[in-house]
Amino acid sequence: MQLGKIQQVDLREVWPNEASSFTPWLEENPEELGEILGLDLEFVREKPVGKFSLDLFGTDLNTGRKVIVENQLETSNHNHLGQLLTYAGGVEPSVIVWLAKSIRQEHRAALEWLNSVTDSETVFFGVEVKAIRIGNSEPAPMLDLVVEPNSWVKEVRGSSGGNFDSEKSKAYGEFWRTMIDEVSTELPEFASRKPWNRGWLPIGQGVSGVRLTLVFYAQGLRTEFYFGSSQQELNQSRFDAVFERRDSIEAAAGTSLEWEALEGRKACRIALYGPDGDITETDRWDEYRKWFTESYKLFKELNSQFVLPAIRG
Repeated sequence: MQLGKIQQVDLREVWPNEASSFTPWLEENPEELGEILGLDLEFVREKPVGKFSLDLFGTDLNTGRKVIVENQLETSNHNHLGQLLTYAGGVEPSVIVWLAKSIRQEHRAALEWLNSVTDSETVFFGVEVKAIRIGNSEPAPMLDLVVEPNSWVKEVRGSSGGNFDSEKSKAYGEFWRTMIDEVSTELPEFASRKPWNRGWLPIGQGVSGVRLTLVFYAQGLRTEFYFGSSQQELNQSRFDAVFERRDSIEAAAGTSLEWEALEGRKACRIALYGPDGDITETDRWDEYRKWFTESYKLFKELNSQFVLPAIRG
């Protein structure tokens, strides 16, 4: 086998202009950033904040949290740090992200300090952006997370209010960590996911606002296609397009699925329900990981054969 050599590409060769090329690209491809942050993102470009204009304003479709992104195709500088904080003060987001070609050590320290003094509802990320190619291939983006919140510290602080189930949350984090470790070789898309302390794990499947999610719900386990765009009409139209192929999908799956329009909510989902269970039953974790893995592989195949073609027309 002949192997290629990875070469770094000048960012300006890929995105000549920060405002007119890089920011629109990130808006149209939110999963590129969302995957390394563990968020399902949807963006609006250049939101006004007073006399200034924020690069990207978005929402984490999993939680509804506000997200802001400040882009910089150069080495980080004090001006952009000031802009980031100005925008944060203007829209009061929960997630603040600074993307730059490289982030200076003093700016990393500033983001880390901000994470240390804010509560569990406000988090800061530093992300470095690069472009690479192998041989004569097309250039590809590469995002590297260099600053992230100290989740453990924030969880402990958040739990002091009495509204944070720290033991159960830590159990979720440990379960997803072990599952990611176990399946990443066979399912490389898991390798880019960071375990988090929540009862669900979304995996991007190529369309913003549609996710394949593994879920611990109140009674047990569920794997689902979740149509969770901020636009209710778009979710419904996508759900309807897939529903038209219901017979073929269920024949391929070899089982009936639950088609849930979720009346009164923006979202819709198609679900397969698994065994009853709870994250606290650690002696059953092997069983849970096996069921999630098999159901995920089934849904991944259904996605490529039926769901994505239906959505894309």
